[in-house]
Amino acid sequence: MTPSRLLRTISIVEACTWAFLLLAMLAKYVVAPELGRFLVPFAGAAHGTAFLAYLWFGLVLAANGRWPWRAVVLGALSSVPPFTTLLFDWWAERRGYLATGWLPEDSPAWRPWPLTERMRGVVPWTLAHPITLTLAIIAAFLFILTPSLGSALNA
Repeated sequence: MTPSRLLRTISIVEACTWAFLLLAMLAKYVVAPELGRFLVPFAGAAHGTAFLAYLWFGLVLAANGRWPWRAVVLGALSSVPPFTTLLFDWWAERRGYLATGWLPEDSPAWRPWPLTERMRGVVPWTLAHPITLTLAIIAAFLFILTPSLGSALNA
């Protein structure tokens, strides 16, 4: 998976979970409160997990592509309003931040700057451990979902 495809995928997932959460909240507060009370915990946990995954992969891509700090901050902030991750994906692609492939640390093109120097092992670890990362994302989802379900069942 290329950096461009990774950002596009995680942007779409984050936007879809936003839509799911907004629809669940609409159901809870306007259309069907019983259905909404059931859906909101799942939608919230899915969105929380997608949000954290988006931030993680944003840092991985920033470290790999040596993004300027302004792009890193803009990418993180784009995850807060609904659907703006899609705009950030488009913007980063147009600016050329995703033009490079995955750079190994011993590559001559790898010139550390302060953020990447501190995160030196993040890109290789992420690329080398996809199963561990997937299990961590599933664990985060369950960790976020469990308290939400408890409060939904008590309501």
